[in-house]
Amino acid sequence: MSTITISRLLGSEGAAIAEKVAQSLSYKLITKQTLEKILEQYGLIELDSFYKAPPRIWSRLDYETKHLVSMLNKTMLAIAKRGEAVILGRGGYAALRNLSGAVHVRVQAPLPVRVRRIVEREQADDMRLMERIVRDNDKARAMFVNGFYDADFDQAEQFHLVVDTSLVPVDTAAEWIIMAARMAETSPAAGTYLAKDIDDDPILQETIDKVLISD
Repeated sequence: MSTITISRLLGSEGAAIAEKVAQSLSYKLITKQTLEKILEQYGLIELDSFYKAPPRIWSRLDYETKHLVSMLNKTMLAIAKRGEAVILGRGGYAALRNLSGAVHVRVQAPLPVRVRRIVEREQADDMRLMERIVRDNDKARAMFVNGFYDADFDQAEQFHLVVDTSLVPVDTAAEWIIMAARMAETSPAAGTYLAKDIDDDPILQETIDKVLISD
């Protein structure tokens, strides 16, 4: 079945949805921790801080930046070739946007709803601080995909399914994504290449397999 990417805004419950989809389909859930473990095997250990850094920092890194992004892309592609995976965040939809048969999903909710959820989750007292954290997180996600994939984080056309969890419950959202994935089996979305056409990298695949087995 298809590789599924789920892009989400902080506080949108996208992680919970991704977990349900992966469990229901018996797919591997690829989180930032998963990607970090894989990249660590190649000496790349700054994925999270790099992801949140402003563009002026990226430009200073030059070779290191290009190497990290290149390896992240190769890892995403290798995971897609392996198949049966739900990739949560980290620009997965942008890295695999031309993959025929992939299903790209965006999970979102209005800012006040997301801030309230984060306040409740963190048991925080400072509503303004939590709102600033959520806004900063939104900005970091947008800058990352814009800076390295020339993609507009807020363009709905990039996704096959956009879900607003202020209206749609987690379980329903998961069901919709599963339905879309099954449809993609028989009528794959147009793309420029298939998973089987992705170049093999036996060492990278072996690394991915070891990390996924250990998880």
